[in-house]
Amino acid sequence: MVSVSKYTSDFRSRWSDYVTRSPRATIAHQIGWREVIWRGLGHVPKYFIAQENGKLTGVLPLFLITTWWRSKYLVSLPWIDYGGILADDLPTEQSLLDAAMSLAVREGAQFIEFRSLWVQELGLSVRRDKVTFHLPLESNAVTIWNGFNSKLRNQIRKSQKSGLTTEFGGLEKLDEFYRVFAHNMRDLGTPVWGKGFFARILGEFRETARFVLVRRGGAVIAAGLVLAFKDSLYVPSASAYRHMLEFCPNHALYWAVIEDGSATGFKYLDFGRSSIDSGAYNFKKQWGALPQQLHWQYSLLKLKELPTLNPADSKYQLLIKIWQKLPLSVANVLGPRVIRNFP
Repeated sequence: MVSVSKYTSDFRSRWSDYVTRSPRATIAHQIGWREVIWRGLGHVPKYFIAQENGKLTGVLPLFLITTWWRSKYLVSLPWIDYGGILADDLPTEQSLLDAAMSLAVREGAQFIEFRSLWVQELGLSVRRDKVTFHLPLESNAVTIWNGFNSKLRNQIRKSQKSGLTTEFGGLEKLDEFYRVFAHNMRDLGTPVWGKGFFARILGEFRETARFVLVRRGGAVIAAGLVLAFKDSLYVPSASAYRHMLEFCPNHALYWAVIEDGSATGFKYLDFGRSSIDSGAYNFKKQWGALPQQLHWQYSLLKLKELPTLNPADSKYQLLIKIWQKLPLSVANVLGPRVIRNFP
């Protein structure tokens, strides 16, 4: 019989071992995110483990989010694209869902969101408006290059002819990464996550997290966060100065990640989620990456419709325009306080 209990630190190594051997585990199931998101974003972790006859058979990373306006919801996982129930079988999945449902009722949560790569037979509502892109990384970067169309190759060549250079680094590159990232987020009209959050990511995942920087004349004009998990690289955050886009800095950035990943034995580059037919979607598609459907699943407790947060919605356009006009120093102070309400 499956028993579910709250996670405690005594289970840390067993949790990690389970994630390592599970073929369905995603980068979001790593136990390190519990501390990073808790301390970095302020969301309360509510992790569960499932066991049968003393054997760990499933895990569920979950966070309770409380907004300024006192609404509550449970998300697996905030910030990152993935998460959800990870289990050996359907009875274990159901037991973990039951535990999450009981918690949601006790906390008065409006809904539970599972950011899943696959659909579980649990009778949940599903959103399918987002995909991720996986690019297979051949052992020889020349093979990957030859698979690109002529337009993409020309854009990468343009970045090289423009004198752009790339480099990788750790926590010592945080300030340079964040300067570009925060500026770009303000220009997009989106509140930015705090610098301390990224410091926690680099601190927790010392062996698998790096920054990639693109320079022109010594100045950083584009930057990204690169994470590694099993056989894949993952770029959850990347930005470039808009006035530098003519030099194709984003192409330089991703080509550097692809070359490095290929040379170091990784099998895939995960470009991260995008809304279908968005600008980001088309940028990632041009690399020949294969779209993979995301199945974000929901248990609706106090809502009748699936929750959505679409920047294209007219009700957000005024807020976006106001945010774009904020001084960068003000946006950087307010951003982390605002964005934590929107996982």
